[in-house]
Amino acid sequence: MVPDHWVLERFRAVDRKDIDGFIDMLTDDHRFVFGARPPVIGKDDARVVVNHFWTMIGRLRHNIWRLTEAGEFIFVEANVDYERLDGKVVTVPCCDVIRTRGRLLCEQRAYLDQAEVFAEVVEGNRRWGDAQAEMAGVAVA
Repeated sequence: MVPDHWVLERFRAVDRKDIDGFIDMLTDDHRFVFGARPPVIGKDDARVVVNHFWTMIGRLRHNIWRLTEAGEFIFVEANVDYERLDGKVVTVPCCDVIRTRGRLLCEQRAYLDQAEVFAEVVEGNRRWGDAQAEMAGVAVA
């Protein structure tokens, strides 16, 4: 069992989709690299990107199994359960490297492969994303 640590609130806020709880833990110049995506810099960009990401999934849960602290760095290892928009749950191993400034996060790098989370789900000959757009009344080419 991982002992409680103040940085775990970051993961609890994300699992709750609590954007303010997440943003309040960041420095103004926070830098976040999530998988192979371009860096997100600052609280405003983090708010936009994270809120958009949450629209692309159902729920998520970080099952943290190790936390290691070394000076200003915290390493968090977890298996993350993602519920896709088609209802399928996919588990992805992840390691977050977090640099802190006091009790705020100034840099995060999340190492994971989300390919299966966002893999196309075929419904007949349509991709899941197209089916979702059609249900929302958006024309699909």
